[in-house]
Amino acid sequence: MPKKVDHEERRRHIAEVVLRIAGRDGLDQAKLRDVAAEAGMSLGSVQHYFGSKDEMLRYVVRYLGERVTERILAGMGEAGERPVRAFLLSMAAEVLPLDARRRAERRAGQAFEARAVAAPELIGDLREGDRWLHGRVAELIAQGVRDGELRPGLDPGREAVVLLALLEGLASALVVGVREPAEALAVVRYHLDRLTVLY
Repeated sequence: MPKKVDHEERRRHIAEVVLRIAGRDGLDQAKLRDVAAEAGMSLGSVQHYFGSKDEMLRYVVRYLGERVTERILAGMGEAGERPVRAFLLSMAAEVLPLDARRRAERRAGQAFEARAVAAPELIGDLREGDRWLHGRVAELIAQGVRDGELRPGLDPGREAVVLLALLEGLASALVVGVREPAEALAVVRYHLDRLTVLY
């Protein structure tokens, strides 16, 4: 009896390989032939799942966003933190390139952003991920204000932009070694402390 193939699992496997190549060698090196070789698949098999490099890259952008989102949500229950703060710290820990895995993801993400300038079809996926994250952060900040966890009078939309811009700047500094992981997290905690109601 022939073995049943999980097509979505194959796509995810290919996406992981693309992210590994993009993080290590740059996105230009993630050619279908190179992806197939590193994935241990034939070129025809990769082309069965993705008809073109752009189709493959669009899938990888969505896959990376989903993977990071899942990890953010899984980290919401960080011990000793109140709900909104737990989410925001978990998000920061996943967005910031604090270790080799997240540095590779960050480099891959930067490569996708650079490619999107010349490939508008990728911009929509990147914007969708950014809108989701901004909306979720703004929603959580609004909840924190309502629940008395965060200071009254905060503008959730603007505070979300400020926090995400802070994380973006710290992420760039971490990738080039200007900041250390512990320092970056301390800055995030410092910023969140300024938004938090102290009892």
